[in-house]
Amino acid sequence: MAKKILKILVIIFLPFCLQLFAMSKNKMRSVKEIVIDYEDEDMYVTDESVRRTIFKDPQAQHPLGLLKLDEIEQLLDNNDMIEKSEVYFTIDGVLNAKIKQREPIARVFEGNNVCYMDTQGKKMPLSKSFSARVPLLRGESNKYWQPTHQLMLFIQNDPWLKENITEVVVKPNGEYEFLMRVARFKVLFGKFEDEKIKNANLKAFYKQLEETKKLNEYNSISLKYMNQVICKRELE
Repeated sequence: MAKKILKILVIIFLPFCLQLFAMSKNKMRSVKEIVIDYEDEDMYVTDESVRRTIFKDPQAQHPLGLLKLDEIEQLLDNNDMIEKSEVYFTIDGVLNAKIKQREPIARVFEGNNVCYMDTQGKKMPLSKSFSARVPLLRGESNKYWQPTHQLMLFIQNDPWLKENITEVVVKPNGEYEFLMRVARFKVLFGKFEDEKIKNANLKAFYKQLEETKKLNEYNSISLKYMNQVICKRELE
């Protein structure tokens, strides 16, 4: 009877014990490799930087069972170039890090200091590995940071404006001026209001000047007044 009970207990608990042993052994396996997956094409942070943020010595042995994934994610999220990260490991010992980088929308000049403004309206340091192709932002941006952020997002989300505007100047009264990539004229945008109407007027007038080959015959174009485009022609 005792042998029968023992046999039943072995049948019941042996698979469980083997599973625990396998799990324990798997936890002590070292990280096989680190795979980094970026959501963005631009590289403001390097693979080497990510690996050294996860492990001070990426070449050392790191047992899977000792990894604290939430702490690794916190370390990555504290990187000035990273907006959000997700870290997990697979059963074969591969540590995966999914990285969403911060996205700059303007290069801000503040006296002798230069930084980026990102999509969230936060300041972001320049990257040592990549230079973003975004408009320059000069003038009183700190004084009018919130409306300036809205304007730069508006430019970022419009393919034509993003391609053609190279510089934005914030005036002391909170009005904005643009410099264009091709045309030599200055765009007097006014304050950040009625932006869709102003944008439509600018595009229509720009297209007309392109068709008549007169893009460089004007010094400035003002969009400050509702449904009007006021131009100042270059003096002969």
